[in-house]
Amino acid sequence: MLDPVPAPAPSAPKVYRPRAAGALARVALALACFALVLMALRPVAAPAGGSVIGGKREYWRAHAHEYDTVFIGSSHVLRAFVPAEFDRVMADEYHAPTRSFNFGVQAVHLLEQRYLLREALDERPDLARVFFEYQWFFPQIDPQNAFNARTVYWHDPETTALAVERTLHWGHELGDAFHYVEDASQRHSIFTVLDRALPPALRASEEHVQHGLTDLLLIGRGKDVLRGALGLANGQTGRNGDQDGYLSLEDEDRVLAAQGDEHNSYRARRERFLANREAYLHDVDLLDSAPSSFGDADWIDAELTRVDDFELIADIARETRARGVEFVLVILPSQSADRAFEERLLAELDAPVLRYDLPERYPELYAIENRWDSGHLSAEGARIFSRRLARDYASAHATPRDGGHGEGGAPQ
Repeated sequence: MLDPVPAPAPSAPKVYRPRAAGALARVALALACFALVLMALRPVAAPAGGSVIGGKREYWRAHAHEYDTVFIGSSHVLRAFVPAEFDRVMADEYHAPTRSFNFGVQAVHLLEQRYLLREALDERPDLARVFFEYQWFFPQIDPQNAFNARTVYWHDPETTALAVERTLHWGHELGDAFHYVEDASQRHSIFTVLDRALPPALRASEEHVQHGLTDLLLIGRGKDVLRGALGLANGQTGRNGDQDGYLSLEDEDRVLAAQGDEHNSYRARRERFLANREAYLHDVDLLDSAPSSFGDADWIDAELTRVDDFELIADIARETRARGVEFVLVILPSQSADRAFEERLLAELDAPVLRYDLPERYPELYAIENRWDSGHLSAEGARIFSRRLARDYASAHATPRDGGHGEGGAPQ
């Protein structure tokens, strides 16, 4: 009988120790796959920015070819520029038919405005003209709006780099006058101790970088990707076709009232305005006597540092003209004025500047009956303004029929 063969002694388990080069290769492969996924998902995703701005961007992507004129700006534009009225005057009173679109969005930031302008031109490179509302530059992101969809979407790499450059520039120019507004929840947090030690401009720049990374990595864009993949339209997209992007505050109020919201924010602003007429008229009188004033500004944090950034405005004008598109800067009949800066714009911008923040020249635009509140025109005021804008613009570009129809002298 044969002796049993003894079982081999168990060997020690092998411990896998990857070489440094192999580990780095795997990390690089993972990052490359992640980047490819992001590149594949970005064009699929529906336009970002929230329901209102996303809907307007979505409509423009589908219908940009129908328009030759666009007005880009804040809620003052959204509530003041009536494309149908502008186009009617251009066609009926002048031999210059147009098809215009209102690209106004609420509480727009100057860099967001530039982003929307570039996007509009990318979709319709052969636009004839752009009316661009003058806006201040805010180096800091409003802490109340940090990292929401509306604040993140315009932080593409180019705009983020420009935001950092202009923020650092103004930090140097303003010095101690640059005031950083800290969110109340961060004032005593141990997680922001190091941030609080940074100079204000550097801290504000850091926030722009963080927003840029959020946009780059598609953080929070899951719904946009899903909706885009399924081909679902934004619920706010269709309404932009009704009046070519224009929406009056009266219309907004009626819609909300029909939904049972009788005391919505628009109605409240209206009631507050009517109850304080004398204060409004006093503010209007200050426009020509004070360096600046501001009326209905509940959308803006008054503590945020804001500046008149001529270089940035001039760059936007040059970029637009370089594409073969006419650039017209418009100062709307709001309640802000800086006459010295306006004179600089007139002298140095190298582009048409139309000023309507001149109550003595345009009293009808400041009349109580033509305002919804101290910062916005009513539907009738918007029609008056749109006709005035068309005539002022056309007077320098076309011959009016029957001698034209004036409503006062052209703005300087």
